[in-house]
Amino acid sequence: MKEEVLRIENVTRKEDGVVILDNINLHIFKGEIMGLIFITAHGEKELVELICKNVPIDYGRVYYKNELVNYYEYSNMSLNPIHVIGRDNRLITNLTVMDNIFVMRRGLKKHIISRRILRNQFYLLFQELNSLIDPDKLISELTRLERCLVELFQAIVADCKLIIIQDVTSFLSAVDLAKFYEYIQYYSKKGVTFLYICNHHEELFPICSRVILMRDARVVKILDHDELADKNIKPYIISFEVGEPMQRVNVEQGILTFNQVYTETLKDVTFSVKKGECVVILDKSNDICTDFLDLMYGEKVPVKGNIYYNNEIYSRKKARKAIENKILAINKNPVKTMLFRDMSYADNLVFLLDKKLGRTKIKPSLKESVMEEYKGYVGEDIYAATLNHLDLRSLYNLIYYRVHLFNPRILFCVQPCNGVDMYLRKHIVDLLYKLKKKGITIVIFSLNIEDSLAVADRLLILKDGRIINSYDKSEFPHIIYYQ
Repeated sequence: MKEEVLRIENVTRKEDGVVILDNINLHIFKGEIMGLIFITAHGEKELVELICKNVPIDYGRVYYKNELVNYYEYSNMSLNPIHVIGRDNRLITNLTVMDNIFVMRRGLKKHIISRRILRNQFYLLFQELNSLIDPDKLISELTRLERCLVELFQAIVADCKLIIIQDVTSFLSAVDLAKFYEYIQYYSKKGVTFLYICNHHEELFPICSRVILMRDARVVKILDHDELADKNIKPYIISFEVGEPMQRVNVEQGILTFNQVYTETLKDVTFSVKKGECVVILDKSNDICTDFLDLMYGEKVPVKGNIYYNNEIYSRKKARKAIENKILAINKNPVKTMLFRDMSYADNLVFLLDKKLGRTKIKPSLKESVMEEYKGYVGEDIYAATLNHLDLRSLYNLIYYRVHLFNPRILFCVQPCNGVDMYLRKHIVDLLYKLKKKGITIVIFSLNIEDSLAVADRLLILKDGRIINSYDKSEFPHIIYYQ
């Protein structure tokens, strides 16, 4: 008989009268890797919080290891022994690996700790995994994968019976993800239970025993292991197809060309991007995006090789004036890093126009003209005095229509669909398509499968700093990403 680790039974939770969890029912069993896809983001944060902490609920019960820990009549706000591995890690960067795993765990009562004993404990527990992590290494010196593994080991040592994996593909490459899978599967066979939350079913199906689909804070479907196939999830997902395919511009020389470029991470990279083309660069080792952008913005120069922009050598002097040369970038998680929350929507929208027009100040009449034009795209948001009360869709509109207004020659996007739900991902793809229709050349950096392939003309796959494959759009359906 299966041993139950977590049961959420008819749980409804409201906040300020708004339903944030709607009659949730789910069971997770010992040693299971349960997948969870939020078709809409509504309820994700609240469900994770409910599992980790016994917060007040309006109806239902929560059982952890067959013990009633939370119910609608009484919630004691206690923490359950559950660990979350995700975007925000809990590691202390100026301490060593073994300090984080053994010393920082809850319930440790010793005041004098032998480092020799801790080191022996580390090798005793983890040597069979062939882990190459040095227990005396500082967390700040570890790779992203190593940090994930330290958090995993930390949870194992703390005897957590349920570990939540959340959105790790936003920072782990395909190569790292495959290695991380090995550890998850190893510990699941040892009886540790995992709840794996992500946005793509292609990522979950190879590793999960079952997959839960949630929409608008409600469970809409649970797929059993024998149902984990594309045909069974199609009724619950939306198409990412964009408008009619655009005719490729026949330009022999690219607008941007890398010719045998070497840096610390790039190894003999040669490729060309043509005017109006959209190219996705899939980095399977997660180490080249920073170097690319540093080269484009003059923070670095190639150790060897040349970069050409508009048929001319792209010198460091030109790179230092990238915006004036009509080169823009949209960072990963841009709503957190590229907007001024206390400025008005219109002021954010026209923020780059001074660079484009070579002026120190934008005239009120020009700003009013822009507001009138872009009201047709963004609606009443154009009159917002600040950004503080706007939803994510409105904020992403602002990011992409700012680029639309500036009309650069080339745009670099870093993981544009990172960390957002299915409907917002589709909206971002539509925004990219509008930029492409305007003739803007787009280069997208990705770590794993990208919905933005819907708007791409070409895919380049890099590993260990080298281009290992190149695919045209007609070949996209035949590519296997998670391998």
